[in-house]
Amino acid sequence: MQLRPHLLIFAVLATVPSTLVGQAPTTSAPRVYATSATIRLDGNLDESDWARADSITDFKTKEPTEGGTPSERTVVRLLATPAGLAIGWWNYDRNVEKRLRSQLRRDAELRSDDYVSLMIDGLSDKRSAFYFRTNSNGSLWDGEHINFEIGNEEWDGIWDARTAVQADAWTAEMLIPWATLRYPQDVSAMGMNFRRFLPRTNEEVLWRAWKRGQGYRFLEEEGTVVGFPELPPRARAELRPFLLREGTIRERTFDASGVETLGAAPASRFATGLDVKVPVTNTLTADLTVLPDFAQAEVDRQVVNLTRFPLFFPEQRPFFTEGSSIFSFGRPRETQLFYSRRIGLGSGGVPVAIPFGARMQGRVGSNQVGLLAVRTGDGEEATNLVARVRHDVLSRGFVGAMGTLSDRAARPGAVSGGVDFELPFIIRERDNLVVMGNAAFSRDSVGGASGAHYRLMVDYPNDHADIVARFDRIEAGYDPALGFVSQRGINRLAGQFSITPRPKGKSIIRRWEFSLLDYDMIRAIGGELDNASFKIKPLGAQFQSGDRIEFNVQRKFDNPAADFDVTPSVVIPSGGYAWNRVELLYSGSIIRRWTLGSSVSTGEFYDGHRTDLTASGRLRLQPHVELTLDWSHNEVQLPGGDFAVNTLRFRGDYAASPRLTATAFLQFDDQSDRAAVNARLRWTASPGSDLYVVWNNIWPTGFDRGIRWDRPLRGGLVAKYVWFFRL
Repeated sequence: MQLRPHLLIFAVLATVPSTLVGQAPTTSAPRVYATSATIRLDGNLDESDWARADSITDFKTKEPTEGGTPSERTVVRLLATPAGLAIGWWNYDRNVEKRLRSQLRRDAELRSDDYVSLMIDGLSDKRSAFYFRTNSNGSLWDGEHINFEIGNEEWDGIWDARTAVQADAWTAEMLIPWATLRYPQDVSAMGMNFRRFLPRTNEEVLWRAWKRGQGYRFLEEEGTVVGFPELPPRARAELRPFLLREGTIRERTFDASGVETLGAAPASRFATGLDVKVPVTNTLTADLTVLPDFAQAEVDRQVVNLTRFPLFFPEQRPFFTEGSSIFSFGRPRETQLFYSRRIGLGSGGVPVAIPFGARMQGRVGSNQVGLLAVRTGDGEEATNLVARVRHDVLSRGFVGAMGTLSDRAARPGAVSGGVDFELPFIIRERDNLVVMGNAAFSRDSVGGASGAHYRLMVDYPNDHADIVARFDRIEAGYDPALGFVSQRGINRLAGQFSITPRPKGKSIIRRWEFSLLDYDMIRAIGGELDNASFKIKPLGAQFQSGDRIEFNVQRKFDNPAADFDVTPSVVIPSGGYAWNRVELLYSGSIIRRWTLGSSVSTGEFYDGHRTDLTASGRLRLQPHVELTLDWSHNEVQLPGGDFAVNTLRFRGDYAASPRLTATAFLQFDDQSDRAAVNARLRWTASPGSDLYVVWNNIWPTGFDRGIRWDRPLRGGLVAKYVWFFRL
């Protein structure tokens, strides 16, 4: 009954006539200038061809004022060169020496810096795009489009950029090879958008899609750049062979008293492998990998789990992250039909050999398609197959289908599949309304258990309000072998009702945040409550400075059917529980040299009490050093015992240049009683060709004598060189 007003709002919104027409460009489409000359990539933009190209200057602000005049002028010009698309940026600044430029590392988000960003929709389908970003240091960041709210930031394209500083501006010069882009053979125009961020005024400037509720990823309002000449076909193949050398130290184990037992002896190995990218058509690409090794991938974060539900860890391996958006099906972290970490990673994230893998993805007419086939070894011999198709409907929606198959010995003939849809609408010419859902099934193995999953979600994600209602039914037998399901045998009713008004006139507050209700109710299919959480945010605010605060009140329920451990020595008995909590959070503006954040959450916890504290600090010394420290403390008192858990993470980044960077990542928690370090050096000899040197070590902790630095549990040093070239 409590949800009737919630659903009534959606019913009213659904009756408003929808339109696919938004803001229209007021000027003719700019033209790219075609030249046969070679552009020297140095950031100075002094070649004569730059003066012949059309200037894109009609930028408007999205923040802090919708459709406002930017405080500084921006000019963009484009050249079609034999080597690729060249983009020149003139970023005028009356105080150019005060620009922020603390990042140099590849794939740093750059949100603390003055930066410029380019979106290219080479297919002009308003569903697929690549993003390229650089700051005044010439640091590189890129990603690919998923939807208007999120993107895949793990994608790494082959491109380059250089920057320079003038008396009244900083300039940037990007060069994106044609082979990096995706476009039809007869292309003459591409969808694009351009963005500039000025952190000193917390100002977001856009060429198109500058309305609230739109934004840089809102491809429906992308601009068009015309005048492309006949472009070259894609390269016959892109190859990335690699060589790897690894040495490991002796493994050790320790009992509770600290007595050491020696395990596997020191070892070394030499490995080589190959990744190949082959264009099937101009819009469809096949990727092959032979004996891949992911030693350069970042390690998982150590996380303390005080719940009875499984933890979700994000994918870090490049072969699986590139193009991963096409294989998205179901709700992330809850009911994913495909979770790539099920392939090639055993329990605890231990790698399993992959002799061979293949992937094909791209566009065929009005369809986006994806195919994945991976063979695993090391005693887990299996062939894993995934097939995906999404057919375009409306302006940027789809209806689709997906299937998976795994034949590992423990679950032979495990199959799953389903259909899904996403239907986005624009109402009142500015607000978004998205309806999405899926129906899926799985069979555990030949003759094994089977089950289904059904989902329906209505989302109203906009600047002034974010209203969501969703329903999931997950049967007990729904267990896709290549998927991730947090709970089974349940019905889930969840959603939120948030309003985010903006003060009128000048104010230190950019936007207020109020959550009238954020709820997640899970019942067993038989009807009994399993667990639930309700949250109200009576106060939250985003400041013009970039700072943010929020205060939350929570009510939680849990009804575990069996006892479960929150630590190895403390057990929560089965039964019904209800408790209340309050939470206060602060996050500082990232544009400051020092960025601070903290949170405190306190209140009941099952039949006891729990207090959680977090603190984080980030120091940026532009342009070479960034240091980050995160600490969390969980203090719990329960009838079964009291305990406290601390987690500490430190990350240090040093960049000699955008092409030579070093990172050290240290982690510690006193529940697993281990400390770990992952240190990585990356040198980019040329775009796509990289040398990685990685050192990993893990030490036991928790002994009276302190950390035995001279007695690590295990460790190793890896050197890997990847060479990129095109045929």
